[in-house]
Amino acid sequence: MAAAAPQLQKVLASVLAEAGWLDAPREQALARLAAIEDPDERLVAIRTLLAEETRLGMMVGVAVGWELAHELEG
Repeated sequence: MAAAAPQLQKVLASVLAEAGWLDAPREQALARLAAIEDPDERLVAIRTLLAEETRLGMMVGVAVGWELAHELEG
């Protein structure tokens, strides 16, 4: 699994990008974060964005895994 993880991450990133789920919202968030003058506030906002993107990726990964499990059962 450890050897496959980087490949799975690339597949997930590709799927999210292809679907356009992160494009506009992510660019808007990055522009907003770049405009934050206070370095501490900016760092908190960046960490929050990364955590939200991670959660989204995990939810998609779980949904795909769930569907794959159902497919493999049959």
